Amino acid sequence: MRNTTVKSMFVRDIHNCKPPFFTSQRTHKALESKVEKLLDQLRNANEEIYREKVARLQAEEELEKSVFLLQATLESTTESVIAINFNGRIVSFNHKFVQMWQIPESIMKSRNHKQCLSFYQNQLKDPESFTGRIQKLDSETDIEGDSTLELKDGRIFQQYWRPLLLNNKIIGTVWSFRNITNSLQAEKETPDTIPQEEEIGEHKQELISMICHEFRSSLNLISFSTSLLKRHLHSWSEQKKLQCLQRVQTTIEQMNQLMDEVFIIDTVQAGKLKFEPKPLNLLQFCHDILAQINLSESNQHTVTFVSQGDCQVVCMDKKLLQPILTNLLSNALKYSPKDSTVDMVLSCQDEKVIFQIKDRGIGIPKTDQQLLFEPFHRGENVGDIPGNGLGLAIVKKLVDVHGGQIIVDSEVAKGTTFTITLPLCKPVTMTKH
Repeated sequence: MRNTTVKSMFVRDIHNCKPPFFTSQRTHKALESKVEKLLDQLRNANEEIYREKVARLQAEEELEKSVFLLQATLESTTESVIAINFNGRIVSFNHKFVQMWQIPESIMKSRNHKQCLSFYQNQLKDPESFTGRIQKLDSETDIEGDSTLELKDGRIFQQYWRPLLLNNKIIGTVWSFRNITNSLQAEKETPDTIPQEEEIGEHKQELISMICHEFRSSLNLISFSTSLLKRHLHSWSEQKKLQCLQRVQTTIEQMNQLMDEVFIIDTVQAGKLKFEPKPLNLLQFCHDILAQINLSESNQHTVTFVSQGDCQVVCMDKKLLQPILTNLLSNALKYSPKDSTVDMVLSCQDEKVIFQIKDRGIGIPKTDQQLLFEPFHRGENVGDIPGNGLGLAIVKKLVDVHGGQIIVDSEVAKGTTFTITLPLCKPVTMTKH
């Protein structure tokens, strides 16, 4: 009896218990649905985070490229550049700025522009004006302008300032500096370089045109003369043939003379004509030139020569002096009537030599005297007297090479006097041992 009773009670106790893993089917499905939703949200969040990370990396890469490109642009510019925001922090700069102002590396690393200002001011001649402009920029952030800064070491900077923009909003100021010391110095030394070069170019072009005209005229004359000789070779007399040949020979000599004169002018203008003074017996030199002139004159004129002072041994450039005297004497004889007299006076005094050549010829009109030394210019009263207008241009240039002076005194129908004054160089003496 006892055993049966116990067993019955044990069976009853198990029947009354409810284990935890027995749940309803509905509750289990609801739980699975919530878990699935949470997992979907988690997957979506992870995907969004991944996309944001990729986008951020791309943005950082683009920003890095932009910063690199900006810095490369700043470094390639010829100006020194610095950008400052309203808080006084240096946003960007290039190495030219550091080199130009000699800013310590520690200050540039700090990005504190206020510390840079002391280095500006200590180098400037007028720091007060610079400080005043800085204060104006702090109050008027949208202005643009420029100014010139003079430094104590002699350098001169041109400063420019512009607003610093970010998304069309002003966040500071950009400064740029340019060293203009050399350009200003060049302008002071050669203020008229460009106009002078243009004038030289115009004169050279005009000279070339006139040379071409002279050569063309001479060649036409030679061609015409030779054509006549061929046509009338058997009908003309010997005298007429000789006259025609003489005309051709004269024209050729004039062309040779023109080439020599053009060569001298071009050499002088190019600065290639050397001035080489050497000891010279000037008195004998003048006698030799006059002897050559008299041989070609065939006694049509009388040339007188007077010497004053000690002119036997002087220091001059013989090769440059000869065309001066030859051209002046030739012109005096060419523009003087036959049987007239041409005077040449030589004077040596006070370390200078003076040549005076006087004729009694047609003279030079006042209007032509102003252009007397221009290449190819000839007086309005020369008529059919042959010439190309280069002789006096050469004389003037050679006198200038000597560092001398030429004066003209002329009156129409009464004559002309040329006075040339040249400084004497001291001859080099050999030391005796």
